Amino acid sequence: MTWLRRLSAGDGTSRIVCLPYAGGNGTVYESWTRWLPSEVELWAPFLPAREQRMLEAPVEDMELLVGTLADELSADERPTSLFGHSFGALVAFELSRRLQRRSLPVRCLVASGMPAPQTLPPRPAPTDAEILDGLRAHGATPASFFQQPELLELVMPGIRADYRMAMGYRYREDVRLSARVFALGGTDDPGVPAEGLAAWAEQSQGGCPTRMWQGGHMYLLSHVEEVAEFVIGCHLQSIGGETWKRAPSQSPAGRSRPTTAAHRATPPPSWSIPA
Repeated sequence: MTWLRRLSAGDGTSRIVCLPYAGGNGTVYESWTRWLPSEVELWAPFLPAREQRMLEAPVEDMELLVGTLADELSADERPTSLFGHSFGALVAFELSRRLQRRSLPVRCLVASGMPAPQTLPPRPAPTDAEILDGLRAHGATPASFFQQPELLELVMPGIRADYRMAMGYRYREDVRLSARVFALGGTDDPGVPAEGLAAWAEQSQGGCPTRMWQGGHMYLLSHVEEVAEFVIGCHLQSIGGETWKRAPSQSPAGRSRPTTAAHRATPPPSWSIPA
């Protein structure tokens, strides 16, 4: 069974692959197809231990996860861009590196809700209680979810595996990406400050524009259309196509805040790694 699945209808000449946050699945990006040009396909992974594959053993090794996705993407040489939020940003980053080593570099990497990987401090594997506290803090999970022990028992293996891969991530030096890199975040996300996003510039040969939307760690859920159009626009620009129809500067006042700093960020000891 393949892990990547196409969310959009029809055949395009290029594609965007979206990597979800810890415990998430490709379905979180299905609504993006509303704003997708016909020539662009939208793909996402549907991983074990969630939704239709709930009873399968979770993926617990980042190398296995990235390697399997790279193998599937390598079978198709159409221009590809990656988007990842939180834990998905780390997966997208390592996937971009892996494909570049195979001489199949992605055109664009959009990292969301995650400080640059070289700034992340070592962290021990979280307990289930710490994971649940993190989910509550992000505010995107219904309160009723935490009051259903049977449901928690069913879904925790996949969430736990993702969190442990995120917390256990260790950055390794490598050549900078040839892909365009963009870093996005929420203005009220204490775990992903502007300087943490700006530090993504160190991973790109061409710098890294950054952009912040009003909101916390899960800001993208309340700015779905804006974020989707931004990512689609980045992809189209990176493959030499037209720019997006609504430029970021045309967003309603107060709904977003652009930043362009590109200096290295050193995280304080208290930084937590979002997932």
